[in-house]
Amino acid sequence: MVNTLYKWGIALLCAVMAAGCASSGTTAATAPPADTRPVSEIVLANPSLTGSLMYVYDYKADKYTAPAPKGYKPFYVSTFGRHGARYAVKVQYEMIKTVLDYASQAGLLTERGKRLREDYNAFYKDAIYCEGELTDIGREQLRTIAGRLFERFPEVFEGDTKIAAISSPVPRVIMSMVSFIDELQERDKTLTVDENGSDSYSPLVRPNWGPLDFERPKSIEEIVAPYIPYFRSTVDIAGILGRIFTKPEKVLAGTKTDDVVLVRYMFEVSNGFGCISGQDSPFEDLFTPEDRFAIFRAAWSRVMRFLGRYDGAESLYPDFLAYTLKDIIEKANADIAEGDVQLRLRFSHDSSVMPLAVLMNLDGKGRTATSPDEALEIFHPWDMPMGGGFQFIFYRKGKNEDILVKVLWNEEDATLPIGDGPYYKWEDFKTFYAPIINNTLSMLDVLRGESRARQKAIN
Repeated sequence: MVNTLYKWGIALLCAVMAAGCASSGTTAATAPPADTRPVSEIVLANPSLTGSLMYVYDYKADKYTAPAPKGYKPFYVSTFGRHGARYAVKVQYEMIKTVLDYASQAGLLTERGKRLREDYNAFYKDAIYCEGELTDIGREQLRTIAGRLFERFPEVFEGDTKIAAISSPVPRVIMSMVSFIDELQERDKTLTVDENGSDSYSPLVRPNWGPLDFERPKSIEEIVAPYIPYFRSTVDIAGILGRIFTKPEKVLAGTKTDDVVLVRYMFEVSNGFGCISGQDSPFEDLFTPEDRFAIFRAAWSRVMRFLGRYDGAESLYPDFLAYTLKDIIEKANADIAEGDVQLRLRFSHDSSVMPLAVLMNLDGKGRTATSPDEALEIFHPWDMPMGGGFQFIFYRKGKNEDILVKVLWNEEDATLPIGDGPYYKWEDFKTFYAPIINNTLSMLDVLRGESRARQKAIN
């Protein structure tokens, strides 16, 4: 029943999206052409893109946005974004140290492995206390993004301006919110700010996190499981571990460590050095270009299985973001009608921001992948970088009630499956997404009811 219901829900959403492509939209200037090269060519030219979710996009560079239709001016902003650059997390740091220390004590390190352990331990002694925290680059990111928002849309800040901001209760996200708002307040000292990082806002900024009031059809482990044999068949695990251990199988057995997880963690921690000022990665020469691409592709298939749409995965992660999209629309309606709040800011995580892009089918990111290579093309891994996310910019022409909205993704114009963009009529936007929200929430309600019935029968 669960699988049938899930497939029914997705099919219905896809039908609604397809129908919406025929809707009318407002045309604007043409954006620079998209890079249509295969992902393999793109990352060969820029290896830093294999950083995937740890990637820090060039936030200092100017961002393109098409000029507004004549006479239209911005007056309201709503955002939903990821925290800035951060340190890797404790479980990753600790696994790598445990394995390297064990291999050292057992005399199983190669010369390259000995150098790696020495360099890694020097980094680890400080990094372990910063695990998961916002870095200096992360703070600079959020301040830079906030400053550019102020410069691009100065009309929003004219007169009395109020900001309502919320974040998840995780420290790096709260500090991202603080950095963003600090920059705006330095630019405009008259701003009124209401900011809150209480866990009570989690249902709005990370509705797919934590304990739910019903069982998921599949656990995350079940959803991502198929990536493991793919990883083993396409990544030269033996070659990579053989560069640092004389007997990799003995090290793995002695520490009870999974080879796929270890290689993925080393790769992600290595990529995380791009988030830290003045630090060189001790893993830099551990991975060949072929290794990097193979891990990048396999690991992304794992991410897409639970944060995106992947054939057979049946993840509900994107569906839960219907609660966030509903809130964005309802708050925008109220704020515009009342005129009290001019900027409504939301700070969250990649695991919530990315699924909203999928649910909205932003730039075609909601399509279903049927293979790891297709997953790379549908949602480029570097398109959910540190500090990335949504900016909904609202425009009007004098007292004209015909409001337009433009969606920026990573500060650049994005397209929606509504019609010609990047400027869309707000009424068209709401009309298009209303059935997607309603149908998705109805599907979740049915699953919730079935789950409660099962629990009641057990008890």
